Amino acid sequence: MNEKSQSTISLLNAIIESTADGILVVSNDGRVLRANKKFQKLWNIPDSLLQLKDDNKLLDFILDQLIQPELFIKKVQELYSNPDEESYDEITFKDGRIYERYSTSYKMENNTLGRVWSFRDVTEQKRTEETLRKERILFRTIIDNLPDAIYAKDSEFKKTLANTADIRNMGAACEAEVLGKTDFEFFDPESAHAFYNDDKTIVDTGKPVLNREESFTDKEGHRNWLLTTKLPLIDSTGKITGIIGVGRDITLRKKNELIREALYDISEAVLITTDMNTLYKKIHEAVTILMPAKNFFIALYDDQKNVLSFPYMVDEYDPPFASKPLGNGLTEYVLRKGESVLIDAQKDLELRATGEAQVVGTPAAIWLGVPLKDEKKILGVIVVQDYDNPKAYGFDEMQLLGFISGQIAHAISRKRDAEAIEKYVAELNDLNKTKDKFFSIIAHDLKNPFVTLLGFSEILLSDFKELQSEEVLYYISEMKKSADLSHSLLQNLLQWSRSQTGKIEYHPQQLELKNVIRQNILLVNKSAEKKSINIMNNIQAELKVKADEDMLNTIVRNLLTNAIKFTSKEGIISVDASSQYGCAEIRIKDSGIGMNEETVNKLFRIDVTHSTSGTENETGTGLGLLLCKEFIEKHGGKIWVESKENVGSTFHFTLPQKE
Repeated sequence: MNEKSQSTISLLNAIIESTADGILVVSNDGRVLRANKKFQKLWNIPDSLLQLKDDNKLLDFILDQLIQPELFIKKVQELYSNPDEESYDEITFKDGRIYERYSTSYKMENNTLGRVWSFRDVTEQKRTEETLRKERILFRTIIDNLPDAIYAKDSEFKKTLANTADIRNMGAACEAEVLGKTDFEFFDPESAHAFYNDDKTIVDTGKPVLNREESFTDKEGHRNWLLTTKLPLIDSTGKITGIIGVGRDITLRKKNELIREALYDISEAVLITTDMNTLYKKIHEAVTILMPAKNFFIALYDDQKNVLSFPYMVDEYDPPFASKPLGNGLTEYVLRKGESVLIDAQKDLELRATGEAQVVGTPAAIWLGVPLKDEKKILGVIVVQDYDNPKAYGFDEMQLLGFISGQIAHAISRKRDAEAIEKYVAELNDLNKTKDKFFSIIAHDLKNPFVTLLGFSEILLSDFKELQSEEVLYYISEMKKSADLSHSLLQNLLQWSRSQTGKIEYHPQQLELKNVIRQNILLVNKSAEKKSINIMNNIQAELKVKADEDMLNTIVRNLLTNAIKFTSKEGIISVDASSQYGCAEIRIKDSGIGMNEETVNKLFRIDVTHSTSGTENETGTGLGLLLCKEFIEKHGGKIWVESKENVGSTFHFTLPQKE
């Protein structure tokens, strides 16, 4: 052997001895060609046995150390039978050691001369792996059984870890469904954008998010809240590679807070709102705190009239429902049941099939109705509905709305009672004002004509013989004026008194307005002729109104008399009318002295005593205008005045043309 070959062999021996693996080379005929010291140590082989160079005796020696010697021998025999096959497996010892076994053919110039066996002790590695595996299982068991959502995301905000709570929040069945995906694939856009912005800020700045309240809408359409903490995920080089987050479910706490907020708002609304409509709006706002309420209405039941009214309704498609007798709608179904009802498409079909209820208005994807009970009496029903999302409402929303329905019913009841009291107080004040006005008229306005009558009649009685015929005629004429004034005043006073006590009868009928105006012009024309005033009836012949004839005559006569009173000699009074939206607007216009704004504002008010003398010192009480206002409002109309000093006044009033 030359020096070069010897050097090569020495190098190979050095390499074999320095390796961490135990090496054994066996020839095709079962002779041990080479074994390093690591092999001898791994298998505890004595020098004497190794020197025999007999592979079979080596096998006999080591088999007793193994847990499964039969499998070991079987594998050896298979490999010897297939000299070109490579193999890798693990061997477990009785004392707990674990070796990796690798075997390949030993070749020289394409001739298979035997087999090389390599053994490596991986006991500590396997123990470490087992420890890590157990720790991973423990870690996984812990985080999957925690109520908090725990997750990790990479720098592209894709999930790399998600525990059971987080998987549930995302509406997925298992972790595999969420790994490698972003929040945009699972959450509503608004929530996903909010989560993304938080995550990006953490990755960009390295600053954590601590105990932030976040909300999202799950796949069932329910709103959920989390108290979230997010931290940057940093590798060994200090680079931020993603985020890790923990979200505690605070939905129950938030719902309780929102319920308290809604209840407080409803209670406060009773105190601060000035009318029922504002209260209904506040109730709607309170419900919106708890759930989607884009389509919402309140229905109230009048058990005396058996009528259902809808004082408040906000809806995407349907206009507000009119009051109606109790029927077979879903609202009435809730009233009959006396309990909350959640109706989806399937339930709707069932109710229709059995005839228990029918949909009124546009069919909804989901409909939730809750009775409003106050001291066991059902006042009505509160309803929310959604036309698009059949999962917008469920058992949770039914419970929430049911929880606050009692407070809503109590609020409505209290507010109605308060309004009734206010109405009674106002009516009492009006009665007192009416009484004061009545006594004022009797004490002053009704007294004055009698003073004139008594004074002039006494003169006639005592001085009749000395008086000239012209003087007698003057006194009689003045007495006639006083008697006419007293008669007119008494007539108005009696009518007004009857209207205040509710004793005046109201019988509306179709009337030709032009004829009514003509008849009343005839009645007052004598007074107009004395002042050379021209009264023009410009009403169209075909125009009709639905009115009580006696009341309409009183209205027209008083307004014409009033116009004559304040129109100078040779003035003009015109009466015309127009129709719009089923109502007639009648206008009585004069060319008289007119009124300033202060005077106009005093008209039609019982609490203000105001009287202005006419162009020829005609007197009045203002009672006629009050009577006009009473009768016009009885018809559902209104009266107002336009006036300008030294130009004239126009009295407008409206009357219905049909029922």
